[in-house]
Amino acid sequence: MALEQQILAHAQAVAPAECCGLVVATAEGERYYPADNISVMTDTFEIDPADWIKAELAGDIIAVVHSHPTGPAALSIADRVGQRNTGLPWWLAVNDEIRRFRNVAPLLERQFEHGRTDCYTLIRDAYHLSGLELTDYPRTDDWWSAGDDLYLDNIRREGFVRVGPAAPPQLGDVVLICLGGTKACHGAIYLGDGYLLHHPVNRLSKRDLYSGYWQRQTHSIWRHKQWQQCDFTAISNDLAASSFSM
Repeated sequence: MALEQQILAHAQAVAPAECCGLVVATAEGERYYPADNISVMTDTFEIDPADWIKAELAGDIIAVVHSHPTGPAALSIADRVGQRNTGLPWWLAVNDEIRRFRNVAPLLERQFEHGRTDCYTLIRDAYHLSGLELTDYPRTDDWWSAGDDLYLDNIRREGFVRVGPAAPPQLGDVVLICLGGTKACHGAIYLGDGYLLHHPVNRLSKRDLYSGYWQRQTHSIWRHKQWQQCDFTAISNDLAASSFSM
């Protein structure tokens, strides 16, 4: 039985409790090691330490697995805290499929490093947590002054459509902003209630009120065609996990 089929079979066998296990890289290839969920609650999981040790002895643990029998198709607040603690990808069995989540850095208070943790990385990672994969385009520092256009050259092929100028932003919309010129060289995500999530140059990623300077410098607002099918809960959970772990 294929790896993902084994995980889904395990999830179905223990529902309505959450299943849990580990994906291990062994000499024979990747294997799924099901584990006992020793949590006393049905809507959470805790891997039996004996099962974790067994998996470690078999090879390198490359992913933590668990299920959400009734959804949502996103990592919970506790899941994101747990993922940060393990430093591993987490796989989620939900709706008869496996969703794989990279161990992305917390969306808040990231250090700025152009091309690695910058405003586009923040958008890409937030959308990854929400179930939408955006291309990681190579970009040189100061690309906006070198004739390149990271955002407008690529945003439509990534599945976004421009929102009409009179339409208010909605949860998850990408807001493109001009900084000191007319080119859209900065991107942010609208969080609702008049707030943006963004990563300013050489500062920590943060929430900001979408007013004053940011509104005046707004170039355009973009909405992903599939956004109604994905879940903003994933972004909210990551932000809450940062508050929880402080």
